[in-house]
This record gives sequence, structure tokens and C-alpha cells, in this order.
Amino acid sequence: MRKFKAALVASALLGLTVALGACASDPVEPDVETSQSPDAGVDAPQAHAAWLDEGRLIGLVTYGSSTCVPVAEVAVVEEDVLTVIFAEEAEGAVCTRDMVPRVTVIGVPEDTDVLSDLNIVVAETDLTAQLSALAEAPASAMTDFEPSAGWYNDEGGFVLLTWGSSTCVPQIESVEATGDADVAVVFAALPADQPCTLDMAPRATAVQVDGLANQVDVTLLLSGAEITGTTVIMAN
Repeated sequence: MRKFKAALVASALLGLTVALGACASDPVEPDVETSQSPDAGVDAPQAHAAWLDEGRLIGLVTYGSSTCVPVAEVAVVEEDVLTVIFAEEAEGAVCTRDMVPRVTVIGVPEDTDVLSDLNIVVAETDLTAQLSALAEAPASAMTDFEPSAGWYNDEGGFVLLTWGSSTCVPQIESVEATGDADVAVVFAALPADQPCTLDMAPRATAVQVDGLANQVDVTLLLSGAEITGTTVIMAN
């Protein structure tokens, strides 16, 4: 069985706070109520995961406050188990009291066998997720910085990844199935006066689409906010 050496900028990916939110045909506005403990007393759904960037990255979907997205501090693999440790939430963080899917971007660790099924465990929680084996490993260990996407459930939910400034995360304006296996995603234009850092970071968003015949070989057509191109949603 081949091993995939993911010599990617993993430390940057694991230390990155990715601004995320639930996206559908209409943007979701978070509840304005806030709390120091946003998920207290709420039974959150199980975690999910999606392959991204041809298998160089993983999008881990958890549920909770849209303004307090977990950050992966450490990710280690042993055989078919990937253990993720979330960084501690900043002291005094104020979180909206909504319950949405948030995406944590994880660099695939060195020596991960992406050609075998992978079990994901979040340390010190009861969160687990599974990823099916890839048909083939990435041709290169380095990203090409192109948009990518992967299914995280069988109900039309997928993670969409773009690259660019970490302080100017694109917001989805609309998502529409335009055919049996085609989806148009339009990003909202950024404010003209919004300052953006000059870094190149992965920005991931959980997206929902309805009206597809199935989830096989579905192509995304991306437009808006200086993002163009197509990508096929990777299977899980």
C-alpha cells in the first residue's frame, strides 16, 4: 500500500483560524445572542469530514457557534486513526449562540495512508468522523492553490475550499443546482474598502445544495469575488 508523504505547510494550516459559516441558497444570519459557553445545554450533531485539495487537506465539520470555529493545533496519525487536538478557545471569547456547521482545515499528516479508510478522533471529546479511501494519492505533495470541494454527508452537504487572504474570506451569495450534476456557486463581492492581508491561506465553508440527481461526479462552477473556475466535488 502506497504511503502519501504530505510535505505541506502543515504548521501554518493547523494554526490558522478559518472563518466559516453554514451556507445555502440564502446566506444564514447568526443569532445575535452571545454567550461565553455557546454550546452549553445543546446536543450537537456528530462530526463529519471531507477530503479537500486532492487529499492533501481534510475539512472537519463540527457544529456550534459560527463565530467560534475550532482550530486544529495538532494532528497525528497512527495506522488508520487520525487524532486531532483543538487549540484552547481564547480567554474571554464571545460566541454567538447559534448552531451551524463549521469547518476546521487540517493538513494531512506525514505517513497518512490516503488509499485506506481513515478514522478521525477529536481528543478530549466524543467527536469522531470517517473518510473513505481515495482512489489515488495526490500527484504532488504541494498544493496548486486551486479551489476544491468534498462531500461531507449524503444529504447535499459539501465543504468548499478557496485560497487567499485569511482576513477576507469570501461569502457565498447563492448556490444553485443547474443540472443533474452541475452546481453554480456565486460569491458576494468584497467591500471596496475592506483591507486584506497578503497571506495565502485555505478558507473553507460548509455548503448545502439541493436538487441534484445524485452526488457522483458533481461539478462546481465558481464565480464572483475574483474567484473563477470549476472543480469536481470529491467523494467521501
